[in-house]
Amino acid sequence: MPTIAYQSFNANSSSAHGLASIANQGFTRDTNAHATGKGHQALVLPHNPQNLQDAYEGPAHLRPIETLAGPQSVGAFGAQVSLAFQNFFRAIGAMPDIMVVGEFDASDPDYGNLLGGSNITITPHPAKKACQSFTAISQNPVASNIGAIKQGEGYVAYTIGAMTVVFVHVPNKVAAKAPDTQQFYRNVAQSLGERGKTIDLFIGDTNQPSFGFSAQALNAAFNTSAYVNASGQSGIDKFDNYNVQEGGTNSTGTKMYDIAVYRSDLVRLIAGPVYISQSSGATTVTDHCGLAVRIERK
Repeated sequence: MPTIAYQSFNANSSSAHGLASIANQGFTRDTNAHATGKGHQALVLPHNPQNLQDAYEGPAHLRPIETLAGPQSVGAFGAQVSLAFQNFFRAIGAMPDIMVVGEFDASDPDYGNLLGGSNITITPHPAKKACQSFTAISQNPVASNIGAIKQGEGYVAYTIGAMTVVFVHVPNKVAAKAPDTQQFYRNVAQSLGERGKTIDLFIGDTNQPSFGFSAQALNAAFNTSAYVNASGQSGIDKFDNYNVQEGGTNSTGTKMYDIAVYRSDLVRLIAGPVYISQSSGATTVTDHCGLAVRIERK
């Protein structure tokens, strides 16, 4: 029963994918203004971006979210990812077998050896624009059960054991209209060939206009009623914040952009979704909440 996670950064549309493409972006600044204005505090766990495979013992340190005074350091982005691993372990009881980071191309020289571990594989999926790129982080002990299938605009697909999982960053140009969104998902399935006939999980940044929109679009696209949002209601508790509840995962906590939708006739949800904030290390680095689920094939 793998643990599957996703976290988007906030990248621009530049063909250069370095730190400038993800640092000090507008929606991230909006997120920081919201978090600091509300007095949010981060529960910062022990972590190490160079060791993503091991869980660390020790208490969380409660720290106020810092007001952004300029571009974030490379290390702040590494902290967000490594803290995702630690938080998801504590919430679910297992490290992510795979975590995909959207709007991030780890192959750019700016990031160097930002993330790693002796049993970790980092697989960049660069695209023309920084905001269309992905990076997958997987655990080597389960690598034989994980494999990339296909990448296209707004998605990267993986096999995880017997399951087909699609990590998405649905383009804004199609996300708000039901027919366009349905066609986007049909195009993804078609690109996967045989594996696209039964896609078990969609997870990521959907840019959906309303809570039930993505599940409805998937059911309409594939002529089924089996796709279910892993979250039973709009709104989240942020596992890495102190006493913070939000109505959504975007910069103002109002829209449920970042979700997981699974095929309930084929997949059993074991745990999650667990959400983390945009400021796990007390430095705001994105406008998107990260999430993880633990699932298995029935």
